[in-house]
Amino acid sequence: MNKQYWFRRVLILVVILLIVAGAFGLVRRKKQALAQAPKYGMRPMPVWAVQAESGSLAQHINYLAVVEPLQSAKVSARVTATVTQLHCDEGDRVEAGQILLTLDTQEARANLASVEAEIAKAQADFGANEATIVSLRESAAYGQREALRDKTLLDQNDIPASTAEGSMDKARQAQARLEAGQHQSEALRQLVMALDKKRDAFQTRLAYGTILSPYAGMVTQRLVDLGDLAAPGKVLLVVEDRSELKFSFDVPQTDMAQVHEGLDVLFAVGSETRSATLSHLFPSLDQARMQRAEVFVSNDLGAGLIPGQTLSLAVTLSPVENAVIVPASALVQGPNRLQHIFVVTDNNTLVHHVVTVRASQGDRVAIQGIKPDQPVVTSTFLGWTRLSAGQKVEVLQ
Repeated sequence: MNKQYWFRRVLILVVILLIVAGAFGLVRRKKQALAQAPKYGMRPMPVWAVQAESGSLAQHINYLAVVEPLQSAKVSARVTATVTQLHCDEGDRVEAGQILLTLDTQEARANLASVEAEIAKAQADFGANEATIVSLRESAAYGQREALRDKTLLDQNDIPASTAEGSMDKARQAQARLEAGQHQSEALRQLVMALDKKRDAFQTRLAYGTILSPYAGMVTQRLVDLGDLAAPGKVLLVVEDRSELKFSFDVPQTDMAQVHEGLDVLFAVGSETRSATLSHLFPSLDQARMQRAEVFVSNDLGAGLIPGQTLSLAVTLSPVENAVIVPASALVQGPNRLQHIFVVTDNNTLVHHVVTVRASQGDRVAIQGIKPDQPVVTSTFLGWTRLSAGQKVEVLQ
């Protein structure tokens, strides 16, 4: 009986000891697990970072340009007249000097015929008067000789004074008729000259009835129909010279020191990037205080473009040499428009720098303010506002 009692007591004691030992082991393992777990709020901030590079970067300034033809003429009439014939339509290609349309010229033709008749009559009158002048000149010369002869005889007392005086009167009358005839010829000459100018004016007006193309090109707009009244200043047709195209854009005053003729210009047509040269800068500013710039391109280089469309282009400036180059995503906009950047040190601590952007190209920027070959933060899980100098971070690969 006593043996069984003590056996049960020892067995219970062994079970209790085993339970206590297991509990202590479980507590020890829990403590070890808790020690290895990251403490709440102390885990380093996960960030992505890349190495800053050293090199050169070509800077681009982007502009929005308008594609234009080399030349564009708004064709209008120089006289007021009815349109009687149309020799072209929109989309037609025309040559320089080709007839585009014809105006009613009946009135000009009638006026021209009338003035030509007046010229013919004046010229006939002038011819007849010139023939009369020949006769009058002979009569005046004869009268002068007679008067001189009678004066000599009068001086010798061979004829009476009345006879000599009669000869002098005849000579003066003949001279007066000659001078009158000469004045008449001069008046007729002036009349012919005036009528000639009038005829030239009517011929010019008649020529204005035929409107010609100023150069080879394409008719892009027809704003008139048969029977319409054409008038000076009223646009009838638009003719564009598309032998070349030009890109026109405005350069603000802030860019003028960097933009000049001869710079490379990049533009895209579909998925293809093409290059041209900045051809011309206007010598004065427009009313908006902008400088007009033009890029001339050949038809081959401008293939796929249509006058009137807008086009994004980039003017390539002189490259920035020996610069620190980082992704544009590494820049943080701070107060007062200052650009900031976070650099990761060897012990995974953030260092804050204020930098100056020297150039930008796409998603790459050249900066001043840090050294190359340093890892710079490009993005973070919780946003830039959660980063600060001296903060521990975990750089993700």
